[in-house]
Amino acid sequence: MSFVGEATGVLGLLGKGWNLLRDRLDPARAQAQRLIETFEAYGIARQQITRLLPPELKLPNAAFSTPDKLKDKVTPELLDWASGNLAINRAWLDGVSPQPHLRVDKYKQPALYRDWLLERQRIAPNVRPILLVWKAAGSPVGPEADGPLCLVYEEISDGLDGSELSRYWLLSEGWRWDHSPCVSNMVAAVAVAQSLGVMVIGQDVPLPLLLQLEEGKRLAPAVAQKRQRLWHPDDLITPLSGTDTPWRQAVWKDAEGWLPGSKSLTPPNADAAQISEAIRKETT
Repeated sequence: MSFVGEATGVLGLLGKGWNLLRDRLDPARAQAQRLIETFEAYGIARQQITRLLPPELKLPNAAFSTPDKLKDKVTPELLDWASGNLAINRAWLDGVSPQPHLRVDKYKQPALYRDWLLERQRIAPNVRPILLVWKAAGSPVGPEADGPLCLVYEEISDGLDGSELSRYWLLSEGWRWDHSPCVSNMVAAVAVAQSLGVMVIGQDVPLPLLLQLEEGKRLAPAVAQKRQRLWHPDDLITPLSGTDTPWRQAVWKDAEGWLPGSKSLTPPNADAAQISEAIRKETT
């Protein structure tokens, strides 16, 4: 490495160290910076944030231009609003929790996802709901699978200027493919979501990003931008002709065990089924 390269690296480390020290010494500035960066992660530029604010919280555009200009204007009401608008953990915005996303983990009680999803549909009837099942890119779907298994609920609504805004909830915590109850709980959650007309999409995501998401070091929209190949979690419930396996049958039997009255689950919503089939055709 050249002298210039070494000097640049040292300066970069010093800069990071100073930023960490400054945030610790000035938590109000850290709150302001986290607020701005979170909106930007969700595709909302800092000069656009004021367009979303309710009248009682209105601020001039310049307030969001830098953390230093915003820090004196951050109020509990502003943080409460941002937390609700983006479905972000309020304590994380305060810097006292390591996890930015709200978790709704019903491990070993996947039937309870039904109540939660119904409540989301009541609260936000005009959004497009999707249950995302994220696995590590390259990891197979079968008895040899390993790595993290992440259930993510996404709501897509209208954003600014014809764009879309997605909000995310984590519906799992520390689930893994090589732990069979996690897999059967995932399949049970997929069955519940489909019975309510929620579209289910499986996606490959680079392993480091999934690990960072679990640790609270990466926001879901940043992970979603890097998603890769699609796969079909619903194949673990109703496999394509000629593709069934003993492993799949065992997984579904276990999943049914987590769902009392699973025989009475209503069939998938027609629109969701048509979209799922269209996705399948695009990827085959």
